[in-house]
Amino acid sequence: MGENIKVATAQFENRSGDKEYNLGVIESITKSAASQGAKLIAFHECSITGYTFARHLTREEMVDLAEPIPEGPSIAVLQQIAAENDIAVFAGLFEKDAENNLYKAYVGVDAHGLLAKYRKIHP
Repeated sequence: MGENIKVATAQFENRSGDKEYNLGVIESITKSAASQGAKLIAFHECSITGYTFARHLTREEMVDLAEPIPEGPSIAVLQQIAAENDIAVFAGLFEKDAENNLYKAYVGVDAHGLLAKYRKIHP
């Protein structure tokens, strides 16, 4: 049988559109989880960008909020958080591709970069 790993899950009251604040909370919670032995932490959908406020944004505002994956700044911050805490971090954000198509995405990142990406394509 394989080695067991400790997995943490977390949900917090994120701030709509405030990626800096949300990433700060993700960092703090991740640090706490890692100090308790977790090797993976999973946050909620759109934990980085916020979610419900987006329905009131224009397409241009959504494009500005969304990021390319894995090149976007939030992935770099998640990678740094993962490296500093020896943990894989899973979190959600809005993604834009090269043609500015928009997606709700969920990513997994470790110290080496992007592990996985899922685009929500159903309602």
